[in-house]
Amino acid sequence: MARRHISRRDGRDIADDRIARLFELARLEAVSGREERARRYVSLALRVGERYKVPASRKRTYCSSCKTFFVPPRNVRVRTGSGRLSITCLACGHIQRYPLADAPRK
Repeated sequence: MARRHISRRDGRDIADDRIARLFELARLEAVSGREERARRYVSLALRVGERYKVPASRKRTYCSSCKTFFVPPRNVRVRTGSGRLSITCLACGHIQRYPLADAPRK
């Protein structure tokens, strides 16, 4: 049986839908306290995202080190200062820093 050809655009649309669904499932599981299942959903979404990029808006919703989905203030600390946003994962201690757009430069 021959494989059906999926165009690049259709593949990207399918991947975007699956990534969005997996992140939504991860959010629901993390809020209800099932951290391992939420971590698994994030890992699956990132696996799909290896071929099709994970949107930048989703990259701040999980720890890049341990793949824990963030549920503030339960497992993440968010601080602003020195012209940047610091996000600390309370599960593994990893710190992600992002520049703030309208912060004055020293």
